[in-house]
Amino acid sequence: MLSKYLSHRFAFLLLFFCFSSLANTHTLFFNRPADTPQARFVIDLLKMAYKEIGYEMSIIDFSHQNALEAANQGVLDGQLGRIADVKEGYPNLIKVNYPLFDFNLILLKNCKTCYYPKLKSLAIQSSYPAAQSYIERHPFKGDVIKVRNVTAQLNLLTQNRVEGAILLDFMLSTKHPDFDQDAFHKQVLMPMQSYHFVHKRHEKLIPKLTRVLEEFDENGTVQFLKSKYNLTEF
Repeated sequence: MLSKYLSHRFAFLLLFFCFSSLANTHTLFFNRPADTPQARFVIDLLKMAYKEIGYEMSIIDFSHQNALEAANQGVLDGQLGRIADVKEGYPNLIKVNYPLFDFNLILLKNCKTCYYPKLKSLAIQSSYPAAQSYIERHPFKGDVIKVRNVTAQLNLLTQNRVEGAILLDFMLSTKHPDFDQDAFHKQVLMPMQSYHFVHKRHEKLIPKLTRVLEEFDENGTVQFLKSKYNLTEF
């Protein structure tokens, strides 16, 4: 266990020095998110915002499973979009207080009469903190199965290996648009919002970024980009 931890630490440090040697002080590195309309919107919006304050934003391929920890350690410069609660587990990340988009945390379940607290098992995605955050705030006594992606969640659900799955609604609709949600009982657990986070070493940029994003909201830039990616309902 210790050797595995040390190897992860070494990998993070190696990446940190690699990025530091390649980057100039006006380029910030973020991991590439799952390809969704929401992610494309956020990338376009933030690239414009950073350019407005004299910075470049570079999107790199990086393990999504390790991205939060890497950002918290300063290997990455932050996270493009995460829920507000993420700062509780990753204290070096500071939120830019401008909601990027809204979404719903939903529960798909196999039974009509059973509700969240009474379910015997749930499948959640390990790399998205939204479901874990909900479980921590709404105690659950059943088994929690952590998997890597939406496909694995749906496989467990359709095979009746779990009684429910907690998902981000936009990830489900994007990654599995043909999935028959009507075959299951859907419950909206709570609405959520996505925010941009930067490592604490970039804290001085937050007021500038916030001001630019608010200006983009007022002058129609945000709405234009949302329309571009058919996100007008979000």
